[in-house]
Amino acid sequence: MDGLTSPKLQRAHGQIALTLCGNKLEELYQSGCAKLMLPKTYGEMTEAVMLNTSGGITGGDRLNVKIQVENGAVVATSQTAERLYRSITEPAKIEITLRAYNAATLHWLPQETIIFDGAELDRTVCLDMSADSKCLLAETIVMGREAMGEDIRVCHFTDNWRLYREGQLFHAESLRLTDRVAEIMAVPAGGNGARLLSTILYAGFDAEQMAGLLNSVVEACSSKCAMSCWNDRLVIRLMSPHPRFARADIKELLCALSGQPLPRVWQV
Repeated sequence: MDGLTSPKLQRAHGQIALTLCGNKLEELYQSGCAKLMLPKTYGEMTEAVMLNTSGGITGGDRLNVKIQVENGAVVATSQTAERLYRSITEPAKIEITLRAYNAATLHWLPQETIIFDGAELDRTVCLDMSADSKCLLAETIVMGREAMGEDIRVCHFTDNWRLYREGQLFHAESLRLTDRVAEIMAVPAGGNGARLLSTILYAGFDAEQMAGLLNSVVEACSSKCAMSCWNDRLVIRLMSPHPRFARADIKELLCALSGQPLPRVWQV
């Protein structure tokens, strides 16, 4: 042996592809650690429940998710909260591609992502929708588990959203949490002591009408919460030092926006 070398660690790779046209299943592909279930439900929307059989995400893992719906309605969610564990190699990567065409309704509502100290992840969310479709996206991150007394000192987390309507970019945003995260989350100009950050975005021609219905719900939130609406999109930002209470606020907001109960896995 020419010196000591670190062993090559096994990494998780997973891919999901789902295409629905009306009520017809056009494609269902899954590989590696990524699995997809279509449980029998009696609601107006088809439920797609994603699972990561690796038990969490760490450095070097790769997940790729593609959801497409045409002239139908689907809500995609995760079986449970995703966990980002400490990384000793390169950042993990998650790529999410969403497409909604021909008066489709697409809801992307995964449960929260829990970040542990030293975690590293780069995530991208890309949506392409037609002008007559409606899309609801929600992503929530939790900085450690409050009940376990976990504090996040350092991590690397980036989240890039690029949303297109009829091929034209109409919304772009980027979140970056790196290095001294505890200090960033503690200062008033940063997280102001929050452990949970959530972004909810609704895109549709009826966005202003939805905003009017949500005013009372936003005002009733125990978390710090604000809403903006412009150019057929509605954006809600929510932050809280107490994830358990914030989760209840998020449920109320999502139920009000979707007009129906959340997927069953959210209630377990």
